[in-house]
Formats: sequence, C-alpha cells, structure tokens
Amino acid sequence: MRICSGFYRWSQHYGWNLLTEHIDEVVAGVAQAGYNYLEGLLDPLEGEGDWASRWQTALERHGVQLAGAYAHALLHDASIQAQTIEAIVARARQLRQAGTEFVNANPQPIATRKTDEMLATQAEGFALLGAELRREGLRLLVHHHLPELDEDSRELRHLLDHTDPKDVGLTVDADWMYRGGQDAGAWIREYASRLGLVELRSSHGGIWDETLGDGEPDCRELAQTLAGVGFDGWLMVELAREKGTPDTLNLVQAHAHSLTYVSEIFGMRG
Repeated sequence: MRICSGFYRWSQHYGWNLLTEHIDEVVAGVAQAGYNYLEGLLDPLEGEGDWASRWQTALERHGVQLAGAYAHALLHDASIQAQTIEAIVARARQLRQAGTEFVNANPQPIATRKTDEMLATQAEGFALLGAELRREGLRLLVHHHLPELDEDSRELRHLLDHTDPKDVGLTVDADWMYRGGQDAGAWIREYASRLGLVELRSSHGGIWDETLGDGEPDCRELAQTLAGVGFDGWLMVELAREKGTPDTLNLVQAHAHSLTYVSEIFGMRG
C-alpha cells in the first residue's frame, strides 16, 4: 500500500478555483508534511492555459508525485457524454507524465433521483471512459459522496454491476460510507478485486476532526479488513473542515499528524 494526500482540505484553504494559482504552496506543504504523493484535480481550474505545466513544475520542484487525479464525471446525459469523456481523457493524458496512475471520477449528482435510463447511460459512459483511460495506461476508479449511497447505494451498485472490473475500479470513502449508513468494511470485502483507493477521514459526533485519528469510522478496524483481503492499493488522507471542526493546527501540521497516524495503524509510509 501507498499513501497520498488528498487535495480537498488544501482547496478549502486556498479556494477551489485558485488551487492552481497556489499549487507551489500546496505541493510544498504536502512535501513538508512528509508525503511523497498527492491526488490532483483534473477538472479545469482556470479554463485554458498552462495549468498542467504549473502542476508539473511544482511537483518536480518539491519531489512529489501525483498518485491520481479527481474528476467530476457528467456521464448520465447522452447528449454530452462523448464530450465529457474526451475532456477527461485529454486532461488525464497531460498529467500522465507527472506520475498519475488513476482517475478518481465521481458521478455528477443532479437535483433529483436519477432515472433507470440515466443510470444505464451513466454505466455505459463509465465503461467507455474506463476503456479509454486504460489505453492511456491509467485506471478509472468510481468515487462517491452521499447521493450515490441513497436507497441502499442504488446508484453506486448499479454502476459497478453494469461495468467490467478491468475498466472500472472502486474508491471507498470510508467517512461517506459511514455517514451514508453503509459498512465500509463490507464494501471492501465484497469488491476487494476492484478496490483501488480507500479515502480516510475522521469524525466525532458527526463533525469532521481536524486530523485523522481514532474516531468514526474506525480506522483500526479498516486496517484489519484491508489486511484480510490483501489490499495493495492506495490510501488517501482526505482531511476536510465543516462547522464545528477544531482549528488548532495549520495545514502542514494537520497533514503531518495524520500521516504519522496512518503509518502507525496501517504500517506504511507516505
């Protein structure tokens, strides 16, 4: 197993649309916290321009590699599906030279329940995207938040049940699983052969913690489950803030503390 830092907490600090503008500070902080790998952001941050080269320059300067890159995947709409796939593959190709191994794609939520027809179109889109990325030497992983876990994970299960494991793998976000009433350990065991990434974040009383540690969900139990299935993929420290989250550490300190915790619990290095 290898571990990377997620980008989300950094984007909360600097601003989602300003992440590229501050990418050197972000990567410097990731390196200072002890990480060798970072998940990037595949979505366009500033429209046209040299965003990919700016990321590449910062990564090389601070000795950090991209583990993968996150993308919003609007694939349930047949009228723009091909355009979405083309854009994701083109950007992923740009970041491939930075060491990117996977694309962590979240099905784009909509304001209402997706119809069965939308889910079928979405599964077809993920299958096509996964095949295209595989030809580029990249692995497609399905990410999820809460919407995909509604109705006993109707959307996420449909996507996995209607795609080929060789083209579409799985990310388990243990915190969102917990908040969505799902058992992350059960998902890990059921989809062990498709599992590529496990995202880690801690809460107490339904509020995100400042650092990763003993809390909800139980990381020690997750470590045992992953060892039991012989998981050899990626772990991600994906810190986040919300109302009530403690604010006693700076970003580097919070990520460094979390890396120390992961190393102790999962027996690995960043």
